[in-house]
Amino acid sequence: MKFVAPLTAAERLTLLEARDQGPTTALRRRAQAVELSSRGYRRTAIADLLDVHCETVSGWLDLWDTQGLRGLYDLPRSGRPPVFTPQEAEQVRAEVKQSPRQLRQVQARLQERLGKTASRQTLRRVVKKSTAGAGSAAGGRSSSDAMRPRFGRSKIA
Repeated sequence: MKFVAPLTAAERLTLLEARDQGPTTALRRRAQAVELSSRGYRRTAIADLLDVHCETVSGWLDLWDTQGLRGLYDLPRSGRPPVFTPQEAEQVRAEVKQSPRQLRQVQARLQERLGKTASRQTLRRVVKKSTAGAGSAAGGRSSSDAMRPRFGRSKIA
């Protein structure tokens, strides 16, 4: 049986805050697992409640014991660096907004101004990233929708 050591009032408060308001779902789930363990729940019961393997819960408890709350956060992951800096991405968005149906011309202007080449798919992704989660009053269409071909779509009256 593996349990976390009894929590201080400050640790409990920190865990509850991370569980309720943590920035990621993974952090909230891990904080909940530690908090449940501190209340006497077994690893298997926690694993069943959170729908994970009991060894996963064991790893989370070990991270809490060795690193505290910092151990429950996700580690940075590798990946390709972005083509555009945030400032350049704003320029891309402005260019695409100005000419949403002429992406080849946008590509040429960006090559001229920024000295960077990007595929049309990359331009779409940059625009989509800026509009993700933002609703539109124009029937749910975002500016990235304006760039998509309309083939195969049915018209709704």
